[in-house]
Amino acid sequence: MKTLLKIFGGLIALLLIVVVAGGVLLGMFFDPNEYKPEIQKLALEKGGVQLQINGDLGWSVFPWLGIEINQIKVNYPGKPQLAELNQAQVSVELPALLSGNVKMSSILLDGLTLNLEQSKQGSNWALASAAQPASGEASTETPVAAEAAEAEASDGAAIALDIESIAITNGNISYTDTTTGSKVLLKNFTMTSGKVTTGAYFPAELSFQAEQYQADQKQLTVDAALTAEFFLDLANQQYNIKGLESTLGLSGVPFNDKTVQVKLNSDIEANLANETATLKGMSLSAANLVANGDVSVASFSKPVISGNLNVAQFSLQELLAALGQPAIETTDSDVLKAISFNAQLGGAANTLGLNKMSLKLDDTNFNGSFAMNLATGSIAFNLTGDELNADRYLPPASEQPAQASSETKTKSTGYSKEAIIPVELLQGLNMDVDLGLQKLLINNLTLTNLQLATSAHGGLVNISKLNADMYSGTLRNSAIIDARKSPTKLTITENISNIQIGDLLMDMAEVDRLTGTFNTQSKVTAQGESVYSIINSLNGYAKVTMPDGAVKGIDIAQTICQGFNNVGSLGIDTDQVDRSTPFADLSSNFKFTNGVISNQDLITKLDAITLRGKGNVSLPAQDMDYRLGLTIEENLFKKTCSVNNSLEGVEWPVNCKGSFDTPPAQLCRPDTSVLKDLLKQKAKKELESKLMEKLGGDDGDSKVEGAKKLLKGLFGS
Repeated sequence: MKTLLKIFGGLIALLLIVVVAGGVLLGMFFDPNEYKPEIQKLALEKGGVQLQINGDLGWSVFPWLGIEINQIKVNYPGKPQLAELNQAQVSVELPALLSGNVKMSSILLDGLTLNLEQSKQGSNWALASAAQPASGEASTETPVAAEAAEAEASDGAAIALDIESIAITNGNISYTDTTTGSKVLLKNFTMTSGKVTTGAYFPAELSFQAEQYQADQKQLTVDAALTAEFFLDLANQQYNIKGLESTLGLSGVPFNDKTVQVKLNSDIEANLANETATLKGMSLSAANLVANGDVSVASFSKPVISGNLNVAQFSLQELLAALGQPAIETTDSDVLKAISFNAQLGGAANTLGLNKMSLKLDDTNFNGSFAMNLATGSIAFNLTGDELNADRYLPPASEQPAQASSETKTKSTGYSKEAIIPVELLQGLNMDVDLGLQKLLINNLTLTNLQLATSAHGGLVNISKLNADMYSGTLRNSAIIDARKSPTKLTITENISNIQIGDLLMDMAEVDRLTGTFNTQSKVTAQGESVYSIINSLNGYAKVTMPDGAVKGIDIAQTICQGFNNVGSLGIDTDQVDRSTPFADLSSNFKFTNGVISNQDLITKLDAITLRGKGNVSLPAQDMDYRLGLTIEENLFKKTCSVNNSLEGVEWPVNCKGSFDTPPAQLCRPDTSVLKDLLKQKAKKELESKLMEKLGGDDGDSKVEGAKKLLKGLFGS
């Protein structure tokens, strides 16, 4: 056995002597620069690239197997220049390499420039189709190359690195896409390291500048710098980064030429063998926004994500200012200044989940959860809040110029045919949303127990709940938008019950003139993507009721009654009293047919007066033809004034007819034919009275009867 070991040792020593002697002779008698033409020829024949070597080549063999390259250029035939390199130096110690380790002197890569171009004709970084290897060659060589790569990866796991330092300086990369007019430049790329060894931390630094252009106009500039200590354990595929400190300076059009500093600090551990990675002590800051947390990922193919995320309280207004964005104008200048967020990360495999999510918006607290499937992109989101005063967040009231008078108002040009429903966006949605709020104040209205439940998948949006409680009543609404096929179909169902209209009007407009319980039920359908299409396809029904109400402050029935009596008495006025007018059975049914609203049964009873209405309103034609009628009847509730017998039971109509652009004073006018008939009747009775007097008055029945017959013959009554 000892003899065999001696023989083996002798062979190794002999091999080293041969290698050393060969290296010495190679360096003494062979100049690699003499082989530039051959190297360039082989690059074109084997690699399909044009290689231009303008600088010197140098090599060494023992104890360092090294190479030095200067000033080379590379491009594919007939295509723009792809790459340029000023200098590259690398050398490996042969004895260490033979023992299974990689020991290098400093690695230097200076002046690397890559020019990547994409056009309609293709790219400059790929072989032309004619230059690709034959299919037979590819099928023969690919398995061999794959096996070699696998063997190299397998063997490489046990290799120990020992590199004095790495320096990559003056690196520049440009990417130009002429089809979109965009360009990205990566400039002054620099990376330096200390001694690189396996199983121990070593320092490294990296910096670069990046610019993004669109149509030759600079849009974004990035200044990046990174420092950290790196740990490599190739055998166990363990890779760590300790003390990562990275800074990005962002400026350009998105930030209105302001510079935004973004910083990320963290410790990172990754084990490729176990498919795990963690970010510990992560701190991310952008202007006044600071986020902290820990994140762990297991199973890279179907990641399981866990950890926590916290966003410290910040002012959104200050953040917008730092980002070069305009402030959000609000009625209350003290809002949007105290926002914070925190959540636990967790969920099923292939899911990004935020559990126990808490969001604070000034004085309002929200809680909920969020989950996104990383494979399908589907989202499930639920959020509930306590109390929100939305009026504080609305834009401040602006002083609008006085509107033009009805006489100078321009005529409507009709409904737009431009699509307003984002069909492609709806078809791409894959989400389920459930929102709730205990109390909402908006436009001085108070709503409680708000609920919004929506599912949107593949173009079918189902708003199954759009509910709220308000003013002793309830709103229970729903809607469906079906954009899976053209045209888009819409269905809206509304159910409003027992709303106390008096309380609503007081909060909304501080008007205390009406009381009653308001109810409405409706269901309408439409189709299309534009306002024009929706209006012209509107179909469905609506029913409105408001029983047992009252109009406060004035006795409408008495006022109208007295007004009628004044007309009937040719101007004799009477005193009016200020009382309330109760009404009952206010109800009506509406039918929608291709945008035309038809109503034939509007009715309400005001004390001793009945109001009826019927007619049509055409939304497509933007006109209406509607008739309102007031009829004095005997003692519906009470008798507030004495009704002239000639007026009782007579309908006093108001006709509303014309386009939506017609001024109201001209749109609705009384039907004067009723007044003419009443005046004729009054004149007839007065004439009858005078003739009766001339014919002898009431002296005897025979004379009276004779006079009546005579008058009947004269007036036909």
